[in-house]
Amino acid sequence: MGKWWIIAALGALVVGGGVLALVLTGVWPGPSEADRQRARLLLVTAEEQNNGGDQDAALQSLTNSIALAPQVEALRLRASIYVARGEFDGAERDLDQLVSGRGRSALAADYSLRCWLRARGDQLDRARDDCDRALEIDPALASAFGNRGLVGLRQRWYRDAWEDFNAALQNGGSDEWVAWRVFGRGAAAYGQGRLVEGRQDIETALRTRPAVAVEFAQFGIGADFMREFDDAAFEAATRRPSLITFQQYLYVHPNGEHVGVARSHIETIRARIEDEIAAGRRAIPGFSLAQDRGPGAADSFGAIAISRSGWRVAFATDYGNPSEAQLAAATACGAACDAFAFRNVCAGLALSPSSRARGMAWAYGEDNAVDGAVGECYRNGGRDCAPVHVQCTPTPSREESTPAAVPH
Repeated sequence: MGKWWIIAALGALVVGGGVLALVLTGVWPGPSEADRQRARLLLVTAEEQNNGGDQDAALQSLTNSIALAPQVEALRLRASIYVARGEFDGAERDLDQLVSGRGRSALAADYSLRCWLRARGDQLDRARDDCDRALEIDPALASAFGNRGLVGLRQRWYRDAWEDFNAALQNGGSDEWVAWRVFGRGAAAYGQGRLVEGRQDIETALRTRPAVAVEFAQFGIGADFMREFDDAAFEAATRRPSLITFQQYLYVHPNGEHVGVARSHIETIRARIEDEIAAGRRAIPGFSLAQDRGPGAADSFGAIAISRSGWRVAFATDYGNPSEAQLAAATACGAACDAFAFRNVCAGLALSPSSRARGMAWAYGEDNAVDGAVGECYRNGGRDCAPVHVQCTPTPSREESTPAAVPH
């Protein structure tokens, strides 16, 4: 009898320990209904904050919501914000939690995105498993085909990679990732020794979007054959000359044959902008410019403030949310000024002194922002529009190029 009492006691101890572990980890008894309601409200708040451009506040709301009661939508949104900010480990952790949760609530797109995240490192077999699972759920998901093609390139499974990129093109239609998929298919053809076909796809992709090579270079793909495409990349940059196209060429080909010429083009464009802005300011009586720079942020906001009655202008950059940037610009401008926020771009301002018209434009390059502002000024009725200032947020280095996009 003593033996059975010992066994029973040990069983009770095991059960009790299991219950204690569940309590300590929050699995049991689980969130209360009040916690679930509060979590849902925080998720709605986070969606509004994210749509308004305040990622920091959205992340805090999502973290609080998930701590109360993990919701699939909250994990998915936080993962997408992490990806946009380049915080890939955090995004993968959220997707791990989402995929492993109860109720089989993960979507094909969730597995496809985790496939892409895992393809960045050494988890290539697990990445392929995720893309396979995404295609089981949605056999026509273009992103899953494309991301599995990326995995194939990294694994040197070039035939399979070509098939996947080709399927991505067939299923993706004419969306924004066409150039990315064409480049991937070209890389896969090149890897198989189909050089003419590969060159044709790669050159087509580079003509459409020169920065596509940067996106693949993040995964260690293309450095070998891109040396052979130096001339093609430079020709694509000169076909639509701008700061961005030449900066992208320098980013992809830092030791290319045309580096000196590309730098010369950049200096010429910058000199042209400076001359036009100096002339514009001289043409406006009483023009004044104030500038303010914030502490800096990964997701960067700036603002333009313009006087309603005079020619006072202020630019603020490098703030963590739009309201801070607008307040800083309005304060620097003075009384009776209107402030307009911009995010992670360059902002240009053009004025017409004779008709009091103005034009503002946002672009990734200072020259495009200046040209866009002048055009907008004329469309607003200006007769003698000239640029008066351009500024980017975050404040770039002289040779900083445009960050690559994330295909998913």
